[in-house]
Amino acid sequence: MLKDSKRNPMKTLFDCYSRILIDNHITDLRPEYMAKFDPEHYAAMIRLAGIESAMVYASDHNGNCYYPSKVGHVHASCRGRDLFGETVKRLAGAGIVPVAYHTLVYQNEPAARHPEWRIRSITGEEPSGRYRFCCPNHPEYREFCRQQIAEILAYDVAGIFLDMTFWPQICACSSCRAKYGAPLPETLDWRNPAWVKFQRFREDSLAEFAHEMTTHARNCRPGIAVTHQFSPVLHGWFLGQSSGIASASDYASGDFYGGVLQQRFGCKLFQAYSRRIPYEFMTSRCVNLHDHTSTKSDEELFLHAATTLANGGAYFFIDAINPDGTLSRPFYERLGRIVARLEPFRKRVAELRPSLRAEVGLYFSMASCVSEEKNGTPLARLHESNANNMGIRQNATLDEVLGTAEILNRLHIPYRVVTDETKELAGFRAIIVNRAVFMTPEETGRLREFVRNGGTLIATGKTSLCRRNGESSGNFALADLFNVDYTGEDAGVVSYLAAGEEQLFTRGLPAPLAKARERAEVKGVVSLPDFPPGDPEQYASIHSDPPGRTTEFAGWVEHTYGSGKAVWLYSGLLALRQYSQQSFGEQLFTQLLPPFLIRSENFPPGAELTLLESEKKEQFLLGVVNHQPVLPVIPLRDVKLTIKFPAVPVRVRRVSDGGEHPFEFRDGELTIALKRLEHIELFEIEVKHV
Repeated sequence: MLKDSKRNPMKTLFDCYSRILIDNHITDLRPEYMAKFDPEHYAAMIRLAGIESAMVYASDHNGNCYYPSKVGHVHASCRGRDLFGETVKRLAGAGIVPVAYHTLVYQNEPAARHPEWRIRSITGEEPSGRYRFCCPNHPEYREFCRQQIAEILAYDVAGIFLDMTFWPQICACSSCRAKYGAPLPETLDWRNPAWVKFQRFREDSLAEFAHEMTTHARNCRPGIAVTHQFSPVLHGWFLGQSSGIASASDYASGDFYGGVLQQRFGCKLFQAYSRRIPYEFMTSRCVNLHDHTSTKSDEELFLHAATTLANGGAYFFIDAINPDGTLSRPFYERLGRIVARLEPFRKRVAELRPSLRAEVGLYFSMASCVSEEKNGTPLARLHESNANNMGIRQNATLDEVLGTAEILNRLHIPYRVVTDETKELAGFRAIIVNRAVFMTPEETGRLREFVRNGGTLIATGKTSLCRRNGESSGNFALADLFNVDYTGEDAGVVSYLAAGEEQLFTRGLPAPLAKARERAEVKGVVSLPDFPPGDPEQYASIHSDPPGRTTEFAGWVEHTYGSGKAVWLYSGLLALRQYSQQSFGEQLFTQLLPPFLIRSENFPPGAELTLLESEKKEQFLLGVVNHQPVLPVIPLRDVKLTIKFPAVPVRVRRVSDGGEHPFEFRDGELTIALKRLEHIELFEIEVKHV
């Protein structure tokens, strides 16, 4: 095993803002598989691409190890060679920071060898398909994981990425049953505290496992950077992750396969959860990991990376090795050209180590990303297709958060994500909370104090109805802020917000029906259809369920509380990305949120504005990214932006070429003009502190 290397000890993973992983889940079913793998060529390709840090496979989902493991199955192609160790050595010798990749839970060979370690359903069945899973609650499996991590961290790597730290299904194996210590619930029901208690057991068990592996890794190699796969943060309750996975990681990391809106929000979410900067946002070279050959365009790959840099993160590409162990040199030549274009932006972001700056917070409650539409489903009949981190899942809370994020982007209002781990709300002037049903007393207490001290809170739906364990008083914990009381009844799947002459349609999960308290400022009430939505015999219109009766239930309430204001909307209408609902959201946010973009010319709603503040708080970076839904992009011309700026600028430079850029500053407003913008520009703004 490798004792030392030529890697520059002064450069750590946290200095690297360009990173790559070459997926290597190749079986050893045939002797030619991985037979042509060449560590020297591997390092040469990454150097050709100009990437600073490379993540190297020590093991894969098949359970194969690429080093001489004493506890795991060694890939047959090794034939006595230490492919992992040789690759790490070649990378370090080339000045590339090596990080180890290791997989947990998804380990076919150990699961095949130890049936007692396997994850099992409530009926005792094992999953079918290519993947086999080991249960993180099994004591012997945990010891096996510790031994593998110790083997891997005998090598001189700067970090270790522990993949697949999530539940691929609801496990009811003997280890889980014994640890839970009570009969497992047989039916999914988010209204039942017994079910919620079991879900929290799944989350807490997984977080405990992650913390144990992280602590062990740090004991094996002090100073090592450790992270766990955290893309399930956007996949809801089923995979069983919580903020405990983020707290077991030095930085947030994960791969995503959605569009630009998902990435823009995901970057901000990762910064909120990341204990150290930078976080890393992974994007695959191909459309997704199921497609081995369909490479994205250079422009799409460039924009993925540019968006990450404009949000203060480290960009991260994922390639996949060919079955024979070779890599495609033409792709790495292409990647080198992309990286060269990114270089001025990467270099300055790395030097300034900035974080997002915003006065608006967008709350994200992992505990509330549940699927209430599945209430009453027996676990024996509960099936999740694509039970991994590559599918795109939906739930009401996430849908509403993304809908809100889209409105904020259209208004060019920078925002930061607020989570249950955000202890300090100083710097925020407004916070939006979308359907955060399950909240701790600490969370609600912080929000109450935030409003009392002058902040603006916009909350929707059943926010604060339940504690994290599912228990509830029957009313919102923040009812005093909202100035409404929950009746215990819900509207049907179709309802309307009646505000003035408008009837704003909402469809989806039943929305809570609440009564406004005395002196509440009711801006809108709830309208309901005359008949139950979808009734095959009784209906007003055969195609739809139009509003019929206007009720006295509160739909939109504003309330002054202390020195601040709370606004409550009964439904998740912000989730609907349609003109009427988005226009309502834009008008509401324009009225209630602190302004950022004061005026603009020729700047479309689909472009992104970000504001980053340097680590030493001496410079700002204003990010402008023209990432359009249909590529190639149409360049922007004669753009003029006037923003509310938090300090007095003394100098503005373009990061793209280092050139001085003219600006105007008057009464707290900064104006910058651009003749042409194709993809990205970062403006470095030096400030004078007053």
